[in-house]
Amino acid sequence: MNATTPEARLHRGLTPFDALLLTLSCLSPVFSVYGPGAEVLRQSGTGAAALFALGVAVAAVWGMVYAELGAAYPYAGGDYVGVGSVLGSAAGFACLALWGVIVLPTDAYLAKLVATYAGQVLPATVPWLWVYGSLLAALCVALLAVRASAVVTGIFLGIEFAAVLALVVAGFLHPAAGAWAAIAHPQLPAAGHWAPVATAALALGAVNAAFATVGGNQAIAFGEELIDPHRNMGRVLLAACLLGAVAIALPVIAVVLGAAGDPGVFASAAPFSAYISSVAGPWAGVALSAAVALAVFNALIAQIMFAARLWYSFARDRVFPTPISAALEKVHGSSGVPRIATMTVGVLSAACCVLSQRVLLVFLSGLVVYALALVSAAVLVGRIKGLTGGADRWRSPLFPLAPLLGVALAGTFAAADWADASIGRPSLLALGAVLGAALLWYRFVLSRRPGGWAPRVNTGQHTGPEPAHEAPTGSPVRDGRTP
Repeated sequence: MNATTPEARLHRGLTPFDALLLTLSCLSPVFSVYGPGAEVLRQSGTGAAALFALGVAVAAVWGMVYAELGAAYPYAGGDYVGVGSVLGSAAGFACLALWGVIVLPTDAYLAKLVATYAGQVLPATVPWLWVYGSLLAALCVALLAVRASAVVTGIFLGIEFAAVLALVVAGFLHPAAGAWAAIAHPQLPAAGHWAPVATAALALGAVNAAFATVGGNQAIAFGEELIDPHRNMGRVLLAACLLGAVAIALPVIAVVLGAAGDPGVFASAAPFSAYISSVAGPWAGVALSAAVALAVFNALIAQIMFAARLWYSFARDRVFPTPISAALEKVHGSSGVPRIATMTVGVLSAACCVLSQRVLLVFLSGLVVYALALVSAAVLVGRIKGLTGGADRWRSPLFPLAPLLGVALAGTFAAADWADASIGRPSLLALGAVLGAALLWYRFVLSRRPGGWAPRVNTGQHTGPEPAHEAPTGSPVRDGRTP
C-alpha cells in the first residue's frame, strides 16, 4: 500500500494548552456532575462524597496508564493504536471496535442532555429541535480549523468552570449541621426519615462515581495535531485527567456537605439544581440549568471532533472498503480537518438519537471496564518490552503499580456492573459481544488480507517548522506503509 498522501495528513499546530482545552471539554465536568453525579447522589445519599473522593484516586490510575501509552503512541486512533502496537493487531482491532461502537451513542446522549437542560430554561420549546439543532451547531464548530474550535470550546469551558465554582462555594460556605458525621456514616432519605445506605447501593455508586470522574484519554486522538506529541502528550493527558476529576468531585462533595440535612435535595430528580435553588432562589437554579446546557453543548463539540479523528484513523487503516476509506481519510487543505469524517459522524450520531436514554447508557457504562483493562495490560507489557516509558516520554511512577491497579480496578468494576441488572450487566454483555465479534472478524477476514492488518503509525503529518517524530520501536506499521 502506498504511503499516505500529504492531503490525507492532519496538520500539527495544537499547543499543549489548546489540547488541554479540547480534552477538558470532552470530559465536561458539569456533564459528569449533573449526569452520573446526580445518579450517585440518589443512589448513595451522603455516601456520594466519599465515593467521588475515591473516584479521584481511580482517575489518577486511569490517567497514569493512559499518559504512558499515549506518550508512546500519540496517534489519531487513540487507544487502539497503542494497544495494537503492544498487545498485537487482534487486540488493537478489538479496541478499535469498542471505540467505534461507543463514540456515536455518546454524541447522541449529549445532544439529548442539551435538550433536557435547555427545556428547563425554555419549557415551551420542542425537545427534538434542541436535540438536532445542537448537533448541527456542534458539527459546524467541529468543521472549523482545530485551533479555532479550541478557542470556541475554551470560551464555553470558562462558563462551565464558573458553574462548577458556584456549586463548590455554595456547599463549602453553607455546611449543614452534622454533615461530616453523615458522610462518615452514609445515609439516604427513605419514607420520611434518614436510613443507612445499603452496601450494594454503595458498590453501584462507586462504579458510577468512577465512570463520572475518569477521562482525559480523548487527548490521544488529537496527538497528530499536537506539537511535539511524544514530549507533551503524557503531561496534557494527566493534567486533563486530574483537573477534570477534581472539578467533578469537589462540587459533589460540596453539595453533600451543604444538603446533608435536606432530604428533598437527595430525592430530587435534579439534586444540584434543587440545592442551588434552596440556597440562592429559583432564578439561580434556572441560571445553572442554562450553564449546564452550554457545558454539555461544549462537550458535544469536542466529542464530535474526537469521534471524527477516530473515524479518520479507521479509514486510514482500511477498516472500511477502499472507496469509503478513501473518502473518510481526506483532510481539508486549509483547515486541516477531516471534514467528510466529521460530517459522517454528525449524520450517524443524529441517527443514534432515535434510541432511548437507557439504550444509549447500555452502550456507554461498560467502557471503563474494558478500556481500563486493555490499556493497563498494554502498559504492563509495553514497559517490559521497552515499547512504552522511554527516557524522553512520560512514564508511570512506581512501575508496575499503576497498570496492576488498573487491571484490579477493571475486575472490581466488572463485578459491580454485573450486579446491576438494569444497565451494568447488559452493557458488559453488549460490549463483550462487540469485542468477541471483532476478534472473529480479525481472525477470519483481516488477518487473511495480503500482508495482514495492523494499526498504521504515521510520522509524516504536516508539522510547520517542527520536525516529524519517529514512531516508537515495535510499531506494527510506520509511515503509512505496510511492511
